[in-house]
Amino acid sequence: MDGAFVEPDIEVMSAALDAEAEALADRGGSLAWGIFRRGGPERAVNADVPYRIASMTKSFTAAAIGLLAAEGLDLDRPFGTLLPELAGTAVADRSCRQALTMGTGFTKDDPWADRMEAMAPEELVAWLRRGAIACAPADTGYEYSNLGFALLGMVAEAVTGRAFTEIVSAAILAPLGLSRTGFDHRDFPDLAPGFRIDQDGCLHPAELTGPGVFSPIGGVISTVRDIGDWMHTHLDALDRIDSYAPGSWSRVLADNQQAHRFIEVQTSEFHTESLHYGFGLDHRFDTRFGRVICHSGGYPGYGSHMRWLPELGLSIVVLGNTTYYPAQRVVGDALDLGWAAATGRAETRLHRVTTSAPVPRWPAAGEQIDTVLTAANLVTDFDEAIADEIFSMNMDLDEPRTERRQRFAKWARAHGLEAGRAFSVAELTMSSPLRGTVTVPADEAQTGPATITVGLNHLGQVQAITLGG
Repeated sequence: MDGAFVEPDIEVMSAALDAEAEALADRGGSLAWGIFRRGGPERAVNADVPYRIASMTKSFTAAAIGLLAAEGLDLDRPFGTLLPELAGTAVADRSCRQALTMGTGFTKDDPWADRMEAMAPEELVAWLRRGAIACAPADTGYEYSNLGFALLGMVAEAVTGRAFTEIVSAAILAPLGLSRTGFDHRDFPDLAPGFRIDQDGCLHPAELTGPGVFSPIGGVISTVRDIGDWMHTHLDALDRIDSYAPGSWSRVLADNQQAHRFIEVQTSEFHTESLHYGFGLDHRFDTRFGRVICHSGGYPGYGSHMRWLPELGLSIVVLGNTTYYPAQRVVGDALDLGWAAATGRAETRLHRVTTSAPVPRWPAAGEQIDTVLTAANLVTDFDEAIADEIFSMNMDLDEPRTERRQRFAKWARAHGLEAGRAFSVAELTMSSPLRGTVTVPADEAQTGPATITVGLNHLGQVQAITLGG
């Protein structure tokens, strides 16, 4: 270990994760976690209980594509060439490499895409032919997009003539002995049940979806122990980086862990951390720990995060069973506490300042501006007919209309907004063609600036309305 890097206190980290597990259990959920040391004992809780790992799946998708690239798949060929049925669509000129590195220019689409797992490939093609909207030109910045990974799965199936789930199972899961990892919830009768938490803290069972064209974005089910082995396999690949052969398994996994697309820099009084996206994995460099490789996952009923520190031979995974459980924050907090204890700063809490890479985006069209403003106005004047017209299918699945209306009304009252108060274009800022924020003036909101942020999916339908302040 390089003396410049600090090994966090494992006891403190374990205590922090235990506290998070207890807090989730108090709400009715469950947490599985593991801390693994190369050549040392592990710490793990619920290590053999399967959970949906959501977007951590992307590391398996990237590995499968890497193996196909080693066999001749050209990552820079346009999707429209690899998949002729996509010719003439907005994604036709994008490539596998751009999808792997989140450089397609298509927007963050989690709420919508997370409900699309079972969609058939021909349905996605028909959907794209309706006119998908890009937020930016390709390769001009980082735009997290599930759509790109769904297309990677279609490419894998076209190249091999096999189902994507079969490719991953045969080429990755079976050889590595990941026997408690798969795609179909029917194969896991002991799957930890997923829950949605409503505004009153009550739990509601989350719907389970089956494999389909969006499985490559987040369809994997796994356990802490299997993910521990998956992380160790990546660490082993980095160990052999000077000796692997082109196209070998180690070469594929080592390449996936490299920094490809810059995201942001985080700084505090005590550290600096740069963030990039690799191939299905986040790559960070933390001045406290050295390299950090990770990925999070969020899905209806689940939230997850895995992270490994090559210079320290340390890896951590957290799996929770509530919708978008904040596993990344939990792992980050545990590492911060472990670092603080190891450096004699037990009372120190890191306050990060984030500087994101600039991303040039297309201007919003009038139709998109109108939709965002119409959605924002639902907060103070909910109209069922309008919601029917502009809501994407995920909206009512994510939160039933009755609960949504109650939450909107409660928020409006808390910020002193009268029923029927209409927002104007002057109060709206569009950060991309598919994302806009209404800011309520501080004097009107009473408690300070309040915000309503509306996200649209690739067709310009409302996929999220987030209230802030």
